[in-house]
Amino acid sequence: MNLSARPKKTVLRTIRISEELDGILEKDAKVHRTGVNALISSIMGKYAEWDRYTEKFGHITIPTSLFRALLELIDEKALATLAERVSVELTNEIISFWFKKINLESLLQFFSIACQYGNAGEIEIENEGHNYAITVYHQCGKKWSIWLQHYTNKAIRSVVKVMPQFESTESTLTIKFEVP
Repeated sequence: MNLSARPKKTVLRTIRISEELDGILEKDAKVHRTGVNALISSIMGKYAEWDRYTEKFGHITIPTSLFRALLELIDEKALATLAERVSVELTNEIISFWFKKINLESLLQFFSIACQYGNAGEIEIENEGHNYAITVYHQCGKKWSIWLQHYTNKAIRSVVKVMPQFESTESTLTIKFEVP
């Protein structure tokens, strides 16, 4: 569904908001060096691409510091097992629901949206011909890199039917694979 990749045909929509909300939007638009319309459009885009779906799947929001602390409590083997267990069924459910088909394109869109709106990290996806390189930068520590590696490994193997290669650090995960 990636709205930001689509051509921009616009529709004029008039809405009423409280003065208090208008003041918040004006202040935030100024901080982000953008206009109120652009800010509202990005808020609506996040709703359309993320919030309306994640609410149905029971997503919750927690501070990064708490999330990182919880990860640190989990043994690496248990973390890997959990990531692999939920990867295929959860990813397939979400991708089917959001994009209506499970393929490489929808998987990459899911990864991008999960990073953009779900704060899984900053993602960069490159491809040259049949070769793909996905890099995720995050601030959640080595255990999050481990989780991401096992999760994406299982998802890519399931959807694309290839064996990815990984390089990871405390704050990055690089995934490389070739599609036949």
